[in-house]
Amino acid sequence: MAKAPFRVQVVAEETQGYFRDTVLGARRYGFSTGRMVFADRWLDHELAGDLKKLVKRDGVQGIVAAIHTEATERRFASLGIPVVNVSNSIPRPRLPMVSQDDVAVGRLAAEHLRACGCRALGFWGQPGSGYSDERLTGFRAAAREAGLVLSIDGCADRAPETYACMKAWLAKQARPLGLFAVLDSYALSLMRAAKELGWRVPEDVAVLGAGDEDFLVEFESVPLSSVRLPARQIGHEAAALLDRMMTRATRAAKGVRLPGAEIVPRRSTDVIYAEDEAVGRAVRFIREQAEKNPYVGDVAKAAGVSVVALQTRFRAALGRTVLEEIQRVRVGRAQALLANSDLAMSVVAERCGFPNSQRFSVLFRQIAGVSPGVYRRQFSKR
Repeated sequence: MAKAPFRVQVVAEETQGYFRDTVLGARRYGFSTGRMVFADRWLDHELAGDLKKLVKRDGVQGIVAAIHTEATERRFASLGIPVVNVSNSIPRPRLPMVSQDDVAVGRLAAEHLRACGCRALGFWGQPGSGYSDERLTGFRAAAREAGLVLSIDGCADRAPETYACMKAWLAKQARPLGLFAVLDSYALSLMRAAKELGWRVPEDVAVLGAGDEDFLVEFESVPLSSVRLPARQIGHEAAALLDRMMTRATRAAKGVRLPGAEIVPRRSTDVIYAEDEAVGRAVRFIREQAEKNPYVGDVAKAAGVSVVALQTRFRAALGRTVLEEIQRVRVGRAQALLANSDLAMSVVAERCGFPNSQRFSVLFRQIAGVSPGVYRRQFSKR
């Protein structure tokens, strides 16, 4: 006789895109495996009350929850059933947690701004929150390795105090500036503050957010570049971890940090701060011709210098070779097609200038760290 599925509850702020996708990932795991059924969603006023009564009333055997504070964590930890947290807000969590690798997120953000030619970087965070502190760790490390100037700040998450603090801090920064905010909402506020200061985005300041919230990234007249997080995969892995914990009747388990965050470039970072005009011409040519897979010689011709001179000046300005930039841009275009279309792999490869799917897959894995198929499963919005 087949074992009855576990009865599970998922608790998260479904009004936020990140946690909505996390919930979808968890539920899809349960439905696809047949190992879970889900209790009716607990309402806000119920969550503020006695959680133990809710667990008993609904026969819940395990919970996936977005837990943001130590006080809330203590409430869930006292329930006597397995609980997996999908929020990286608590610096030293007691419960098992599944989240993205936020140190890697910070490093990725710095590398993207470095690729824009930024020599000075700014970081706006939420001090004391685990995800923010870890993103700062990665951001700072990458900035130091590249020899970049770094300014750091953050305020308590209260408006209008936060906005006033942002504007005052931003006014002290030198331009051009590459700016990373740990949330898309912060990034939008910083863009508004820059506008009020008379700064242009991205000509004076390149702004990058995190979360890739659909509503926010297209909200302003300048669309926001953002770090897309593997939220659905996080939900899937959290449900899988909870499944193992319930099967083994244990509340103890090792958490999971997932790779796979990626930059979704938009207008707010569509700039190259290159004092070397030849490098600027080269980058513009690469972006315009990337799908045609231009030769380095073609790029040098467009830049108006020799291949040897361009290679030396390009690396000095941007920290990478001309070929690496061509490959980076082509794979970036492929990532956008994989996430936002149902095109066959062969068509994606062709549109991005690859001779065949095999070559496309090899180079994609080298740069993105996963195969095109895995990438599509993690980030597809369709």
